[in-house]
Amino acid sequence: MPSTLCPPGSTLLLYTDGLIERRNEDLTDGLDRLRRHASAAARRPLAPFCDELLAGMLTADNDDDTALVALRLSVP
Repeated sequence: MPSTLCPPGSTLLLYTDGLIERRNEDLTDGLDRLRRHASAAARRPLAPFCDELLAGMLTADNDDDTALVALRLSVP
C-alpha cells in the first residue's frame, strides 16, 4: 500500500457519516458541503475550525450521531 506524506500545517479530519449524510440527498452533496466549510475555516486554529465545521454542517433535523476528530501537523 503506498504511503502519503502530509506537509506541515496539514489537517487530517476523521468523521462519522452523520456529519455529511442527509436523508433524500446524494452523498456527493454532503462531501461538497464539507469541502466548502473546511476550505473556508482552514486557516483557523484547530478548535475553532472544528466548531465552524459542526456549526456549518449540522442541521436541526439531523438525528444521526456525529463525531469528528481533527489532527493538525505542526509547522517547524
